[in-house]
Amino acid sequence: MNRLLTLIFGAALTAATTSGSMYAQTTTPTKPAEPQPSQSMQEMYDKLHGNTNKKPATQPTKSKTTTPPKSTTKPQTAQKSAPAPAPKAAAPAEEGGFKFKVGLRGGANYCNFSVPSSQTSSGVTLEPIIGYHGGLILSFGGKVFSVQPEILYSQVGLKSTTRQGGVTLSGESKINTVTVPVLLKFALGGESFKFFINGGGYGSYALNGKTKITLNQQTTTTDIKYEKGDPRIEYGAVGGAGISLGLGKAQLLIEGRYYYGLGNDDGDLDANEKNFVRNIQGSIGILIPIGGK
Repeated sequence: MNRLLTLIFGAALTAATTSGSMYAQTTTPTKPAEPQPSQSMQEMYDKLHGNTNKKPATQPTKSKTTTPPKSTTKPQTAQKSAPAPAPKAAAPAEEGGFKFKVGLRGGANYCNFSVPSSQTSSGVTLEPIIGYHGGLILSFGGKVFSVQPEILYSQVGLKSTTRQGGVTLSGESKINTVTVPVLLKFALGGESFKFFINGGGYGSYALNGKTKITLNQQTTTTDIKYEKGDPRIEYGAVGGAGISLGLGKAQLLIEGRYYYGLGNDDGDLDANEKNFVRNIQGSIGILIPIGGK
């Protein structure tokens, strides 16, 4: 049935095409548009010729709706202007400021004792000895004026010689003490170089010592031991001068100093019969500021 309909459809299509061409040859007016097969005719034709799997030549294209691309640019926020840095406060001058410094000093002693009046005519001769000292320095104050207490371990003593009846007796005593000078210091100069002078008082406390006695070329050594009630304390005046060299924040001190004993706690002797220290010190030290910028 379908094949018969297909043959009929093909004959009608051929006749229509032939009549159209004859009509086009006899008439000169405008050429009419050729008839186009309908969709149903085309399907019947395809089935007749075995083109049932053939897809239509053209397929309607689906219109794709495109979404506008998302903007990746972040909205710019107004940048806050950084506040201007506050001006730094000027560092206070050292003259008007208070500084605390700590340091060490050490050096040599050239020490002797005063000669009591009763011994000046007895043929006793006193000579100095070489000792040493060292300890802690503290300094409170400014660039020009400062107070400088110290705690030093210091060795003092003397040599004595007596000649009587052709016999010579010599002795040497060395006493180890803790000496505490408290000085008022006055300095002039810049940070790299200063000249200073100082002066004040001191107190010392005897710890122990040794005595060597030589008689007829025979030497005897005896330890000096202090017991309760023995005189051990001395006090006096001290002063000196020196220079200070800048080493960055630290100061190198080169100094000479003199200790002059004025009294002690020996109550058994009159003041004229007492011996007092006469000590010359030469030292090198260093001072470092603590807590300053």
